[in-house]
Amino acid sequence: MKTRQQQFIDAYEKHSESLYRFCFFKLNDKELAKDLLQETFTKAWVYISKDEKVINIKAFLYKILSNLIIDEYRKRKPIDSLETLKETGFDPSFDDTSSWVDKMDGAQAVELLKDIPDSYRDVLFMRFIEELSLSEIGSITGESENAIAVRIHRGLNKLRALYKENSKGMSS
Repeated sequence: MKTRQQQFIDAYEKHSESLYRFCFFKLNDKELAKDLLQETFTKAWVYISKDEKVINIKAFLYKILSNLIIDEYRKRKPIDSLETLKETGFDPSFDDTSSWVDKMDGAQAVELLKDIPDSYRDVLFMRFIEELSLSEIGSITGESENAIAVRIHRGLNKLRALYKENSKGMSS
């Protein structure tokens, strides 16, 4: 059986990259994303080292990081936009069988995502970019899997409608 320390190291190796991407996507600051990632694992280790049980380490780490990001938002005055992400070359891709999604390029997806409410944008990012399960997203947000599934469905519908609207404007 693995020691607690080895399990923690394994969690770091397995999840640190996706946690960093999530943080960078939310804050658009590489150094701050690295700092918050480090703080996430520090807080997780402090909790785990007290013999506290963690059922789903991935969801636990995302929850810590999400709270740190929220704290960071509260410190900021101006809010970074997804337009800045587009300018820095962030290129999300969606793994979906719908043809409208297949036609979108990363820059277009980022451009459309900025027009979707945060609650939809966040779950779409977690589901399709970070490939988190509904239960993991639910653990992070504190909502039921059903509520998450509904929000993903509605978010995709909003994204689809925006894509169709933009496609008509381009072909005119």
